[in-house]
Amino acid sequence: MIDASSRPERSKRWLIVLVALLVTVLLVVALLLPYILKRYIETHSEEWINRKVTIDRIILNPFTFRYGVTGVTCYEPQSEEVFVSWRNISVRSNLWNGFQQNNWRFTGLRIESPYCHIIQTGDRFNFSDLLELGGDDTTTNDTSASVRFSMEDIELNDGRIDYKSDVLAAPVGIKNLKATSNIISSENARMEFGLGFDLNDGGRMDGGFMLDTDKSLYGIDAHLKAFALPQVLPYIQDFFACKSLEGAMDLELNLLDSYADTTSLAISAGLDLHDVKLTDPNSEELFSLKKATSRLDTLVAKTQRVDMGEVVLDGADLNFVMLADGTDNWTRLLKLDTTAVVGDSAATQLQVSESNIFAMLAEYVSYLGEQIVASDYTAKKLALTNSAVHFEDNTPAQPFRYAISAINVSANRITSDQEAGKVTASAVLQETGTLKGDAVFDPKNIRNVRVDLTVDDLALNHLDAYGRWYAAHPLEDGLLQYVSKTVVKDGNIDSQNHLRVDKLKVGKKVDEHDPETYVLPLRLAAGLLKDVNGVVELDVPVKGDLKDPQFKVWPIVWQVLKNLIVKAATAPGRLLVRAFEGADEADLERVRFEYLQPGPAKLQEKTLKQLASALKAKPGLTVDLVSIVDAKAEAKEVAVFHGKRAFLFPDKATIEGADSARIAELGSRDTAFTAYVDGRTAGMEGKSLHDRCLSLLGAAEAERIAGEIEYARRESTMQFLLAQGVASARVRYRDGTAEELAGQRGVPGFRFVYDVGE
Repeated sequence: MIDASSRPERSKRWLIVLVALLVTVLLVVALLLPYILKRYIETHSEEWINRKVTIDRIILNPFTFRYGVTGVTCYEPQSEEVFVSWRNISVRSNLWNGFQQNNWRFTGLRIESPYCHIIQTGDRFNFSDLLELGGDDTTTNDTSASVRFSMEDIELNDGRIDYKSDVLAAPVGIKNLKATSNIISSENARMEFGLGFDLNDGGRMDGGFMLDTDKSLYGIDAHLKAFALPQVLPYIQDFFACKSLEGAMDLELNLLDSYADTTSLAISAGLDLHDVKLTDPNSEELFSLKKATSRLDTLVAKTQRVDMGEVVLDGADLNFVMLADGTDNWTRLLKLDTTAVVGDSAATQLQVSESNIFAMLAEYVSYLGEQIVASDYTAKKLALTNSAVHFEDNTPAQPFRYAISAINVSANRITSDQEAGKVTASAVLQETGTLKGDAVFDPKNIRNVRVDLTVDDLALNHLDAYGRWYAAHPLEDGLLQYVSKTVVKDGNIDSQNHLRVDKLKVGKKVDEHDPETYVLPLRLAAGLLKDVNGVVELDVPVKGDLKDPQFKVWPIVWQVLKNLIVKAATAPGRLLVRAFEGADEADLERVRFEYLQPGPAKLQEKTLKQLASALKAKPGLTVDLVSIVDAKAEAKEVAVFHGKRAFLFPDKATIEGADSARIAELGSRDTAFTAYVDGRTAGMEGKSLHDRCLSLLGAAEAERIAGEIEYARRESTMQFLLAQGVASARVRYRDGTAEELAGQRGVPGFRFVYDVGE
């Protein structure tokens, strides 16, 4: 017979056994099962997915309901290169409730230091084989029981991704990836994600993403900071030959759109560029930009509304070079496909793949333009500030160089419903001239516009290369004032243009000029057109229909000027209303020489004699001779001279006076000579004749010879003045100050700077 008092003790023993058994099972689950599972996965991974997998630890904790896997690395097939890895992935969940209630709820998902290496070739990825492992799934499952799912408090830290593709010019990588989400749920239609990462090659992205499956909406809030522009250089090089791109970009984008209704698109964005610089294949600067800011406050597709904020470009600097063959340093660098076919005819277009990011961006912008023709728009500010254009034209025999600096263009607030919009502009022309203008336009039809433009103190000697080549006459002196008032209304132009030239001086006709130039008697006409004060004033009206394809403005302007010059030259009696007395004022301001001319000739002697007479008439005055030669330009002329010498007299160690005359008579556009230079400088395609000759002689040697010529020119000029009776104490040679030389440098010569003697 069993003692009744022993029953409770028996029950206790069984309870202890059960608890011990349960603890043992849980310990097996928590300790032994993860180890077995780890070994099983590592042993069979290559059999299953053709990739080796290694695992540090699997955690199955039935006490805390936390599950995780640490130190996982999955390698590429038959390789030691890592495909996917992570330091730790863990999540908390009550799996028993999930099985019982079909309600799978996970919280606290943590992914630490994940890495993924992605390779794309065409439409295949290095994981495409994994997606195909399951084959076609034709099994029909019973979905009558609703499965609920949610994942809350999600965080990914210290992630890395390397992406390589045949459509990318270079691999792309991100690091320090952090992603968060409040919830991903089958019961919650709106999900929000946070995202941040660094680009391996420079730049930081922070932002968020929203998805609302109930309303078919998605939204993006992205902030890209300090994106290094060299990363896009390979995509520019797809269609444009260039060597380097510097600078950084900041971008902000806020977008809300529906993947069910494209008219619901709404965008606001901001773009900032810093310290941009683009160079050509020879490392010569094409374009630079100190700073640019652009703001798109709102673009709403449904209401066709565009609100622009500030669009400001500051410190832009453009270098534009026209070459002798008619090409320029920009278009010749474009990679064009002349075999392209558009419609039924051949066409020339850029050689660029459709996968190029700039091609895709252009296509998207074009699409937006087609979808949105704004009926309601606002622009707060448009401006170009502190900018410059450096222009060089090698079409004339002597290269023409011109700088337009301190360019400022601005437009204040413009809206679609205001009566008029206004744009103002100003610039400095070759250091001395000024340009000011404004344009008033109709915001409802920007082709209706009124433009007022004024140019002051434009030094004509800066246009000397054009005067020689296109008009066969040097432009030695003169200050131009130009005032234009132009109205364009309904395609009709009415432009009133007034020109005033003070101190105009035109040199004698030159033999080397554009062969198609109709040589006008400019020198005689200039003298006849001057009034008693030495001023030329002209009115040039232009009227016509811009919609007429036969109407062209510049031919009309040229015809008016040509008629004035021809009439002045053929009927001088009507203009000779004064007697000429005394010296020309310009001859008392400077003396100019031809390139390579070592001393005064008859023309310079006349000017120097007038200077000597002025000094004799004003005994209290002294004069400084300030050299105004462009040393680099004369060095190039020296190089061309020696190039001609090598072409004409290749076997002569020394040349005589007659030889020098032959060299001077040989035009720099002589086809045999240019072919000779091109043959010796085949590696300098696209460079001017002067640059090619400079490379043949050597820059140092050309500068040395030019320096000797300048020294001889200075000494002979000083000796001539002394021979004219000028005391040595009253004339000296010196370097000019920046203010004295501003706008003066060009062909050789000396500026006369007067002072009072001690």
